[in-house]
Amino acid sequence: MPRIQAGEVQLNYAERGEGEAFLFIPGLMGLLDAWDFQMPHFSDRYRCITFDHRGTGESDKPKDAYSTGIIAKDAVALLDTLGIEKAHVAGTSTGGCILQNLALDYPDRINCCVFTNTWTTADPYMTRLQTSRKQIAEAYGLEEYIKFSSLWTCGWTQFRNMYENLLDLEARQKDTIAPVDVITARLDMTLTHDRTSEIHKIDKPSLIIAAKDDALTPPYFAQDLQKAIAGSKLEILEEGGHYSYRRSHTEWNAAVDAFLAEAGG
Repeated sequence: MPRIQAGEVQLNYAERGEGEAFLFIPGLMGLLDAWDFQMPHFSDRYRCITFDHRGTGESDKPKDAYSTGIIAKDAVALLDTLGIEKAHVAGTSTGGCILQNLALDYPDRINCCVFTNTWTTADPYMTRLQTSRKQIAEAYGLEEYIKFSSLWTCGWTQFRNMYENLLDLEARQKDTIAPVDVITARLDMTLTHDRTSEIHKIDKPSLIIAAKDDALTPPYFAQDLQKAIAGSKLEILEEGGHYSYRRSHTEWNAAVDAFLAEAGG
């Protein structure tokens, strides 16, 4: 997978297919591998693009400059470098927060939004969870951080039904993970993200997907987001955990297909 200059940083990215652009933004893990079940499916109709966030994978890992707003700026710079004027955009978890910034700050670059397993702003539940992840990284190191995080992101259904796939994803994390200070800075950005006073200004067709068994971002976050974005649609999957687009990829992809058809994508 190639690296490409995107504004201030070089990003590792992947693309597949032809047609209207469809950008997939990973969550806090930041790895483009997250979308393994979407890139093949949607690339028969779209030019699908995804990337490793700054601070993850094969992308540059500066010691500072981490926020959901900065990564939104990176995403726009990537589109610029690839010659893409507008795109459909899907963002999961932290990627959904990044998408909120894109929709508010760069609305002319977006056709429609797919928010999945994401949140509006950190409440006491999320604050305690993310703080615990940060403390584990600082006290026990990166491997324990990865293993602990998988309990929340993958959930028991993927441990039981997709264990080898889960281990493959963890292996790439271990091979490419940034130093602890970068990990903690990225965790901090999940706690400081807050566009709640402006979310109602998002006027792009929007689909919001959640899973009933998501222990990291419970469905009430999706319900809050759906209430804030006028005309948005809400899809709550019966199963899938925080990585619903991986565990329940058939149902997730079908929901997005239907949404794009209705939105004219």
